[in-house]
Amino acid sequence: MPTVPSSNEPGGSNQQNAAGHSASPLERDVSLSQSLIWQRQREFYMQRGLKAWTEDQIPAYITNNPFTAEIYAGIVFAFLRDCLGHGGRQLLSVESPLRILELGAGTGKFAHLFLRQLAARMRAAGIALQTVRYSMSDCSDSVLEAWRGNSYLEEFASTGVLEFELVAAGEETKSHADDGMAPRGPLVVIANYVFDSLPQDAFVIQDGKIFESMVTTTASGPSAAAGGAPERLAELKLSYSNVAMPPDRYADPRWNKILDLYRTRLASATILFPAQALTALKELAQSSDGRMLVLVADKGETNEEQLALSQGPPALEFHSPNCFSQMVNFDAIGKYFAAAGGQALLPDKHFSGLNICAFLQGRPGEAFPATAAAYRQSQAAFGPDDLFTLLAWLNVHMEEMSVAQILSALRLTRWDSTALARFFPMLARQARHVARERSDVRDAVLRVWANHFPVTPADNALAFQCGAILLELRYFADAEPMFQASQKMLGPSAATSYNLGLCARGLGHRDEALALMMEACHLDPQFEPAHAARRKLEKET
Repeated sequence: MPTVPSSNEPGGSNQQNAAGHSASPLERDVSLSQSLIWQRQREFYMQRGLKAWTEDQIPAYITNNPFTAEIYAGIVFAFLRDCLGHGGRQLLSVESPLRILELGAGTGKFAHLFLRQLAARMRAAGIALQTVRYSMSDCSDSVLEAWRGNSYLEEFASTGVLEFELVAAGEETKSHADDGMAPRGPLVVIANYVFDSLPQDAFVIQDGKIFESMVTTTASGPSAAAGGAPERLAELKLSYSNVAMPPDRYADPRWNKILDLYRTRLASATILFPAQALTALKELAQSSDGRMLVLVADKGETNEEQLALSQGPPALEFHSPNCFSQMVNFDAIGKYFAAAGGQALLPDKHFSGLNICAFLQGRPGEAFPATAAAYRQSQAAFGPDDLFTLLAWLNVHMEEMSVAQILSALRLTRWDSTALARFFPMLARQARHVARERSDVRDAVLRVWANHFPVTPADNALAFQCGAILLELRYFADAEPMFQASQKMLGPSAATSYNLGLCARGLGHRDEALALMMEACHLDPQFEPAHAARRKLEKET
């Protein structure tokens, strides 16, 4: 095939890098989706398991919070109502539930928050929670084992509403629910920061012509000089050459038509094509009864105007030395659903870091008006990207925040535990003098605690923080179980025993208070507040 000049520095055999190390090609001129980098990244996730999020700092917070969970719950509940409302159709039931499959469920925090939100809506509508079956999936066995041992997930797993399964998105993506035995029903697919890590192809459009951007991957460094591959993906050097694309590049003619549309409409652009994501969605659709809702939160382009701004070689954003992501072409996914008779619901406004997109597929003659309305309402309102833009601005102003301002921010986050942890120093400092907002602060703390889902050991500090605020507010009966939870999670400490003693004293349990102060003195003989409280209690006794 004819080629045009490489869009990046080419790799070559026996080249040397700036440090004098030999550079050896690991692959030459392959489609981007077939590159070895994707398998290397999958191996990273399988080997690291939950440590990818707890230790390697893979971004997850922007989708693992009550605010995003509330938006998703509202849209899925509307889809549930749409499915129940079609007269003459098979109704959903405990025996034939609405299936929800979360791809790449990570720590499980989103599933926990989402199910709490959805359960509240279903209870209010008099719909049994067992009408829904939620499957958390991942490609790592160790992650599934961690989920099974998670007490927070047990709340829903014990009722049969929540289950765990091994699903590798992009590798014959099928749920074990599709075993040919169970009746097929409507399906919801949730993919938060998944598609940006699935194999994509790259194409370059120039002057009405379209080329495929083929990648050459070169190992460069001491390990390459020794004849081995580098241990870290970030050490690899990628270069690209543009090859004329045949009109039947893909087996699916709808994919080829989308690319041809880009060729005719875009003067110049580098297009990422979500081949593996589309393959996964096609396979998942076959396990439904023809009704499917796909909810995706990710970074990417949602229209051709944004695609036209993408120039140069395909970009990889590294989050750790062995983990990267790319922008997602939501416009192509939307065109694919539209060509199949479905519907794409895409945001109208520009988002800097997160797009929430929905894609609907129905049977002939079906529509999902409530689902579309719920999505549009969520996008027209204050959204996750707005929230985190505002919180980033608040970072430099936190020390100045009043109690009323902290309460307002917590309401905006829908009572997020991470937000309260950041506001804790300011709130604890002012809590003792709160009068008018005293009950509001108590309510805020209890709401935040209900959303608690620890991902790292440090997250368990929330119990002590909640207890400290409630104790300052003199809500002794509410503070006591918080300190007990802290003691159970983090182990005994003089400060915790001391605070439990203050709670017991505030509740009129002087003997218990004295015992706890003595315990605090024993745990830390230098902790003077406990000694002073002990002496005072002994005199009173």
